[in-house]
Amino acid sequence: MLHALLGVFAGLITPVQTAVNTRLGRSIGSPLRASMVSFSVGLAALLALTLVLGPYPLVPSSAADGPWWMWLAGLFGAAFLTGNVLLLPRLGSLKTVIMPVTGQIVMGLLIDVFGWFGAQQREISLPRIAGTLIALAGFLIAVTGSSLRLRIRDDNTGKSAGKRETAHADAAACAGACGSDAGSRTGMNGKTDLLWSLAGIAFGMCSAVQTALLGRLGTALDSPIKAALVSFAVGLLALLVVIGVTDRTYSLGTALHKGNPWWMWIGGLMGATLVMCNSYLSSRIGTGMTVMLLLLGQVGGGLAVDRFGLLGVPRKRVSAIQYVGVLVAVVGIVLKAL
Repeated sequence: MLHALLGVFAGLITPVQTAVNTRLGRSIGSPLRASMVSFSVGLAALLALTLVLGPYPLVPSSAADGPWWMWLAGLFGAAFLTGNVLLLPRLGSLKTVIMPVTGQIVMGLLIDVFGWFGAQQREISLPRIAGTLIALAGFLIAVTGSSLRLRIRDDNTGKSAGKRETAHADAAACAGACGSDAGSRTGMNGKTDLLWSLAGIAFGMCSAVQTALLGRLGTALDSPIKAALVSFAVGLLALLVVIGVTDRTYSLGTALHKGNPWWMWIGGLMGATLVMCNSYLSSRIGTGMTVMLLLLGQVGGGLAVDRFGLLGVPRKRVSAIQYVGVLVAVVGIVLKAL
């Protein structure tokens, strides 16, 4: 039960961190450079925590016996982060959530079943498969609830063409408010859309791989804090390379000017907490279950942020079907745990 609560708590951090980094990104003028600042703050905090708490030696001799790939956890995390930035203008906000979530759940299940990346192999069973599918359905319902409700109502009541056009316009306006690039999607052919959708699933898989590697790294270093520190260091280096190629500047824009809220700088602390929880939980309850609990907290927290307009995020209506989706996901997670 404590592991479950910790997993949901870690997931709750994600939407709050996203809101914080979004505010920072507006001041800096780039989501990638905002992530660079977030990673830097998290790295400094983790380094201080490691020096204070240990355990010593900071790098135990047993770490040298571990596989080389466990040190790449941060690289997969940076790939997931960068991937979401690339997907948003090409797939829109809805698919940018759906595709990675699908990839996370599928890869988490595969890692558990086959024991990849040093994870403990877990016996496959019908309840676990059913639980995974039910949880996936629940998450998708929670994410797509408003659109799903609109389509069902539109199809079953036989609305007039004019009302249909209004519904389509509302959906387009919603997509625009979430940052989707409608113009780029209009000219996108089916093949390109499919390729980017598959890329979204692959980026989600990167997140699940990072979770597995963090568990292996935390075990080798005898500390989830040290594992998070290494992950942040590698992730920051990868981000610096990506920013150098895409933005070609490391400017912080107006972020250091007066008038900006103090809380926009704490995203890195939240990210560090999330990664530490990932490392701790993955080695104890498995990658698949860790991913499920994180997603439950992430989706639930995201709905709360939208519903109450927290941290400057525009307030949005949350439909009843989205709450139902969260409950369905809980049922799936319980089945998977059996």
